[in-house]
Amino acid sequence: MDHERKELLAQKKAQLKVKQQREEIQQYKDHFAKSIQHFSQKCRYSDEAEAVKLGKFISKLDFAQPGQLSIQEVCPYPHENVYLCFLMGTEALFQIFIFGKYDDILRDYDEWAVFSPCLLLVDEDFIHYTYINNDGEVKESQVS
Repeated sequence: MDHERKELLAQKKAQLKVKQQREEIQQYKDHFAKSIQHFSQKCRYSDEAEAVKLGKFISKLDFAQPGQLSIQEVCPYPHENVYLCFLMGTEALFQIFIFGKYDDILRDYDEWAVFSPCLLLVDEDFIHYTYINNDGEVKESQVS
């Protein structure tokens, strides 16, 4: 009987953690929608399929340390639509991927940087990307 209670307690804790994480994600989304002018006209949130692709893309990158990319080669590229990925912050923040025009997202950089000083903008081709480090330096590169 004791074993069943422990199992039930573990399940309840896991469910509570998922619920809390969903609530935290929604709080971030609400904040972005309210604080960024014309957010809904400029941006949208990535769907599940895009999130999976982004996860695979990020796993290919070379990180010197968490949140800090090691960029060997600078490859300038004319960016259009990109996915914004947060590289530092809470676990919930890492699950929010925002899709929009490169210029619009960079215009709102100050708002994004409040939550994560290091940002990753992944082009919709899933080859090219832009990394903004915690000094605000913009570095463009690509995956091989």
